[in-house]
Amino acid sequence: MSVARILFRRGPLIRCFSKSLFPNMSSVNATAWESVVNRLKSLKSFRLHTGNMNNYVELKTRRYKSSSEELVACLDMQFANLSENVKVDDDGTLLLSAKETPLTYDRDDLKITLKVFINEFSVKEVDAAVAAVLTQLKIDSIEQLIIDFPHPGDDEIDNTWVEKVVGVWKELEQHIQSGKIISIGVADFNLHALKELVNNVDIKPCVNHFSVDGCCVVPPELQAFAQENDIQLLTHNDPHPFPLREVFQTICTLNSKAPVCREIFVPTWAARYTVWIRRRSIMASKGYIVQFESTA
Repeated sequence: MSVARILFRRGPLIRCFSKSLFPNMSSVNATAWESVVNRLKSLKSFRLHTGNMNNYVELKTRRYKSSSEELVACLDMQFANLSENVKVDDDGTLLLSAKETPLTYDRDDLKITLKVFINEFSVKEVDAAVAAVLTQLKIDSIEQLIIDFPHPGDDEIDNTWVEKVVGVWKELEQHIQSGKIISIGVADFNLHALKELVNNVDIKPCVNHFSVDGCCVVPPELQAFAQENDIQLLTHNDPHPFPLREVFQTICTLNSKAPVCREIFVPTWAARYTVWIRRRSIMASKGYIVQFESTA
């Protein structure tokens, strides 16, 4: 999937975010953005971190068609209320939330899941996402990792695609052996893809994160195979592929008083973490981290 360039350049900034997507962007604090851009423009890469989206009542009380629509709404509010003191970590992580809520529960009482949306068959992208979440949440391990691999339509899954998936998967198995990840799953694998993965790896996927968008039920054959192999089928409302291009068209969206930019960045992966309180089915925290790389 091609991704849109995040364009930092000299001269007046161009407003590229659609008003229908980001209606409040015109109210962004230009002084705050100048401070942020001055810190980011010398970097080769940076990350946007929404922080805990549960802190925003507006997000919790609305229903969204998809997770990307919810993320857009979150960024809309955060960009419109950007603080001049917004935190940029030493590793280039830009924490957009004004409230950095720590995990106040005992670690044994929490179940943390991470879904990583990658654009390339690259274990480095997954490793970077895992490391970022471990750092941001100040934890040592993740209970469940779900990988949203790039893949074509159901009729186009071939041996080459399978080999690429298996290659990444075998490297991820080392995380389980080290204890960094407890279990690994996949997203939107049809029956053929799931069978090929199970038959070619040592550690089977624990979950197939399955979208029922446009369909009323999971195919019976897929249900039967998953049950035979102890694979959970969990539904979701994540678009596939995840629309980084639409969500992150550009950061340079401010008015003529906004600061100038000079670097070109592209989003390379996105990750969503969720923190659940065990035995209570309560989501204590949810957030996104998106990685950008310079093309200059």
